[in-house]
Amino acid sequence: MTAPGAGPGASGSTNQTGDDDMLVRDRMSAHPVTIRSDADYKTALKLMQEHELHHVPVLDEHRKLVGIVAERDLLLAAAQHLASTIEVGEIMHRDVATVTRDMPIAEAAALMVDRRIGGLPVVDAQQQVIGVITETDIFRAFVEVERRLDSGERHRRVS
Repeated sequence: MTAPGAGPGASGSTNQTGDDDMLVRDRMSAHPVTIRSDADYKTALKLMQEHELHHVPVLDEHRKLVGIVAERDLLLAAAQHLASTIEVGEIMHRDVATVTRDMPIAEAAALMVDRRIGGLPVVDAQQQVIGVITETDIFRAFVEVERRLDSGERHRRVS
């Protein structure tokens, strides 16, 4: 398990392309909480509750991404297997969609909509997990842009 990230936008990076496309790196949570596939599902559920998370990337013993586990899946496992020991690897989703830090946030949002998922691991060129971007991160970005546009519109009407 790793320490939680400093939160959305904590990297302080700005869009280096000079255009208005907001990139995943501008909104992702860096240094995400992760869990190993051989961990017990109860440990994963406790980790999610402690860090107020809904999705956690699952890594193998070599720190390679092998899946993602959602809180709802862990809660279902808890309801069905309360007294059992079940590894996260048995519950996780294996077909994991990922994004890179330089992908436009709109593409990440479209991927989430198309796949009907709420979070995406952000990977580097070596497929190491370097962050997570969630629907909440994207909603926050959308709200900020809308507020800027609204305040700009108000400013133009006053002038």
